[in-house]
Amino acid sequence: MTAAPPPTRLQSGQSSETAHLTARARAADAVVEPARRLLGDTHAHLFVTVPPPATAEEALGRLRSLDRAHGGFLAEILLRQRYFEDLIALAVDAGVRQVVLLGAGYDTTALRHTGPGTVRFFEVDHPATQTAKLAALAAADLVSPAVPVPLDLTAGASLRAELTAHGFDVHTPCVVGWLGVTFFLPPEACRATLAELADTVAPGSLLLFDYMDEAVVDGTSPWEGALRMARQVRELGEPYVNGLTADTAATTARDAGFEPVEHLRVTDLVRRYGGTDPYCSDDDFMGLVAARRTGREASGHGE
Repeated sequence: MTAAPPPTRLQSGQSSETAHLTARARAADAVVEPARRLLGDTHAHLFVTVPPPATAEEALGRLRSLDRAHGGFLAEILLRQRYFEDLIALAVDAGVRQVVLLGAGYDTTALRHTGPGTVRFFEVDHPATQTAKLAALAAADLVSPAVPVPLDLTAGASLRAELTAHGFDVHTPCVVGWLGVTFFLPPEACRATLAELADTVAPGSLLLFDYMDEAVVDGTSPWEGALRMARQVRELGEPYVNGLTADTAATTARDAGFEPVEHLRVTDLVRRYGGTDPYCSDDDFMGLVAARRTGREASGHGE
């Protein structure tokens, strides 16, 4: 009889360590000289247990060391956020007033938002990570304008029910960011979440999600830095379990009720946002899909 796999970090009730690693990268980037920053998240330092670098030179050194070990990850985790915030700005200019962060981690988009005060942010995340985030904000005497929505995506709870219970309007278009999550979810949970998301948001809503190449998940990727990171997160109790390709990512979105409108790889993100001399490499083993909710029904609730 095959033994059951050990519980993941989140299943054990612990907050996400990979979310902490992302916050550390953002905090270090915020210390880099302004002209060379990839993101500039001035609140990320609130969520790290390792103090951020004290100087721009030290920050660049730490980030380059990480980039040498895990090429492509800095570009992905920092520049996917740049793209997401651009997407929000365009949507808000067009009249959208709801933003959902699905698997929010230690995201600070709501804290840094400078657009209309009528924009409502909803942060959906595992209760353990969300509790840690709220505690860190309280320790800094800060209150995020975002509405916290505790939800374990693998436990069978209803995304639609939880969002609506917290004031989300299913009849009004929104922007959804689902970043750094799909590769930690079993494939069936990933597909189910996409389908329920399509059942929850209004037609015309925008979704941005990223994915890990299946070659990283199955260990056949030529990118050694990616395989090294896969081993590291597995040791942390948050293994990569769901890999996609450009084609299967698009198909998965369409099957749920979202039509892809733009697809970018890490190389595209660096080309768009990295400037003339980016401090990060563009190892190409992850992708980003922007998609629009179509008008057809996805499942039981309709429009």
